[in-house]
Amino acid sequence: MTPSLPAPAATRNPFDTVTEEALCAAADSAGHTLDPEQRAAVAALAAPHSRGAYLHGAVGRGKSWLADQVLKLVATPKRRLHIHSFLRELQRTMSTERLPLPEAVTHLVGEARFLLLDEFHVHDIADAIMLRRTLVTLLDSDVSVLMTSNYPPTRLLPDPTFHEAILPAVEAIQDQLDVIELGGDHDWRTSSTHSGGFASGSWTLMPDDACPASTVDVALSATRALRALAMQDGTLSVTWDELCVQPRSVNDYLTLARDFSAISLVGLPAPEEIEPEPFQRLAYLLDVLVDADLPLDVTAQVSREELAKAKNLPRDADRMLSRLSMLRQG
Repeated sequence: MTPSLPAPAATRNPFDTVTEEALCAAADSAGHTLDPEQRAAVAALAAPHSRGAYLHGAVGRGKSWLADQVLKLVATPKRRLHIHSFLRELQRTMSTERLPLPEAVTHLVGEARFLLLDEFHVHDIADAIMLRRTLVTLLDSDVSVLMTSNYPPTRLLPDPTFHEAILPAVEAIQDQLDVIELGGDHDWRTSSTHSGGFASGSWTLMPDDACPASTVDVALSATRALRALAMQDGTLSVTWDELCVQPRSVNDYLTLARDFSAISLVGLPAPEEIEPEPFQRLAYLLDVLVDADLPLDVTAQVSREELAKAKNLPRDADRMLSRLSMLRQG
């Protein structure tokens, strides 16, 4: 018999313990002054939700922070997963447990009855096919879902060649989740005084001939490794070529975030020298390190301002640049 997630239950709603007063109190306690658009999103998040909510808006608007405060207020068993970690766990469960996708979703969720999926985005056709089936399984179950995204549902997988592949997921989100826009365009990261975790990292200019040769092998899996400059006190020092030019995956970056407490990225070149794939890998690396709140020290041949003016920036460039703005100028 195929196991499944419990059917929806009308008598249990994890959002019942989420109040506008509690969310505003959390902001006050953290020293955050909510702008009008954030206050509107707080009120919308605290309203009753039968199945869950989809919170979207521009980069740096505080979506993940608000979602995390909601998560703290939820009293039922719960899980929080960044979309990259979610996909990795799902794929690993399907592979190691030899489970079909619906059963793998059940296994991943476990006892949780509230799931926060942070930074939901879809750019890959394979991910789209997996996520549309996953979301249908989740939203037909007794698991309440809170999702954050830079995109409204209709703009997921925007490439018209592949957009149809994500339409079942878009329809499920629109039919069963309350779609909330966190409006405004002020990026609070650029004026943040937060100095710990990822924000304790730095961006330092360096000559283009100052990068030493790699000397240390670091295992990524049983069969794959990268060649690093050094490993010391939990910090991995690695060149741009090794970390982003080589065909690294999001799973590789998740492994490094698990095994190290800080990353030093050495020798980021001028943007005109960066091909599209390495640029996209940099964006994925930042996704992983920000979610894990691990410091990143970058030595580069150009300033962040010069990088931001590049004509060949990857998709989700706004999110990438917003995150880089958190780094101290070294």
